[in-house]
Amino acid sequence: MRTTAILRAVLDFDIAHYIDHARGVGRDRLDPALRAWMAEAYEDVTLVLALDGDRLGSQERAVLRLAELVFQAEWKLALPEGESPQQVEARGGGPLDRRGKRYQPYGNVRLLNHVLGTRRHAPDSAVERACWQAVRAIASGWRAYEQRTLDGTETWAQDALPDPAQLAERVERLGSLVSLTAGHAPALRPASATPPRHWHDYLPPHGSADVLEHLTVLPQTTQHDEVTFLRVIHLVEATTWGVLARVMSAAEWLRATRWEYAAECLDRAAALAAAQTQALLTMRRTMPVEHFHGFRAATGDASAVQAFPTQLLHIHLLGVHPEKVEALHEATENAYVLLHQNPDFEPLRDLLHRVPGEAAGRRVLDAAHRLDQELYAWRKIHYGVAVRYLPQQATGSGGTAGAPYLRSFYQDRLFDADRTLLPQHRSAPTAAPSAWVRARPALSPFN
Repeated sequence: MRTTAILRAVLDFDIAHYIDHARGVGRDRLDPALRAWMAEAYEDVTLVLALDGDRLGSQERAVLRLAELVFQAEWKLALPEGESPQQVEARGGGPLDRRGKRYQPYGNVRLLNHVLGTRRHAPDSAVERACWQAVRAIASGWRAYEQRTLDGTETWAQDALPDPAQLAERVERLGSLVSLTAGHAPALRPASATPPRHWHDYLPPHGSADVLEHLTVLPQTTQHDEVTFLRVIHLVEATTWGVLARVMSAAEWLRATRWEYAAECLDRAAALAAAQTQALLTMRRTMPVEHFHGFRAATGDASAVQAFPTQLLHIHLLGVHPEKVEALHEATENAYVLLHQNPDFEPLRDLLHRVPGEAAGRRVLDAAHRLDQELYAWRKIHYGVAVRYLPQQATGSGGTAGAPYLRSFYQDRLFDADRTLLPQHRSAPTAAPSAWVRARPALSPFN
C-alpha cells in the first residue's frame, strides 16, 4: 500500500508548477514547504526503487527514476550551507550523499547525464551521438530564449539584462554553435514551448528535449545571465562526456594496434572539443563581469573541481597530475578517480609514445594533436574567464585558488609547441582511499 501511495503522490506532482515557481522567484527562494515535500519524496522514492523496483511496471519504474533525479537535487539544496565529509560519514552516508549547494544539484547535472545515457553501458558511438543531440538541443533552446529576451517577450530571469548588442551577438554565436552540430546526429524532437505537467512527457526518447529545456535550467536567482552560466555548464558537460567516451575508445584501439580506428575516435573527439570552445566563448564575449558578480554568491560551493567528466578526461589524457591530488581528494564525490594512480593505468599520452611513425601512425598523431590543440584552446579561455570574472585574490567556488589554480594546469598538454610528445607526470603519493571509494565497482563510468 505504501508503494502505491508514494507512486500516486509522485504522479500527482505538478512539474510545470514547480518549474514556473522556481523560475519566477529564483530557486534560492523556492517555497520551503515545496522543497521539504520534494526532499521527503526523494527519500520515499529511493526506498521504493530499492525494495519494490522489480515489482513495478517498466513505465512506473521509469517515472520514479526520473522523479528521484529531480527530487534529489532539492533534497541536497534543502541544506544550503552544506555538509562536511565528516558529517556525511557520521550519518552513515557516502560522498554522493553530501548535501548542500554543490555542482551536481546546482546544475541538475544528474538529469543531464540521464539524457546523455552515460550510465547505461552504452558504446562510445551512442554516447557521442547523445552528446551531439544534447548540444544541438541546448544551444537551440538557449538561442530561442535569448531571441525572446531581445524581442521583449520572455518573462523569467529578466533581471540585469545584457545590452541589446550583447544579446544580438549571443544569438549569432549560438546560431553558429547549432550549425556546428549539423551532420553529427539527428535532432531530438523539439521541446514543448511551456513545461509539461506530467512525468511521462519527460521520459526518453521523446521527452529528452523537455528535460534539457525545462528541468535542467533552474537558476538560483532571477538574474538573466545565471541562465547563461547554467547553459554553458550543460554544454561543457555534454561535450566533455563525448570527448571522454571517444578518448577511452581510442586508448583501447591503440592497445590493439588498430591505428585507423584510434585516429577516427580522436578526430571525433576533436570535433566535440571545438564545440565546447565555442560554448565557453559565447559566455566570455557576451556576459559582463558585474552580471557574474550579481549571482556568484548564489552558486554556493559548486565548483568545476566537482565536475566528474572534466577530471576523468584529464586523467585519461595525461594521468593524475601530482598537484591536483589534494583538490581531487577534497572533492569527495569524485575522489575515487585517484585510483587511477596505479602502475597498470595507461593514459593516452603513454599509449601515443608507442605509435609507429608510418602513415597510419602519423594519422593517429595528427588526430591526437588536433584534439590537444582544441582542448588547449578551451583551457586558455577557461583560465581567461577566471581572470576576468573572479576578483583578484579570490578563491574559486570550490575552495581552490581560483585563477592561480587554473594557471598551474592550463598548459598541461599532450604535445609541446614543436609537436613533440611530452613525458608523463611524476607519480605522487596520496592518502589511502576510504572504504567507500575502494568499494566503487569500476573506474570507468561506461562499465
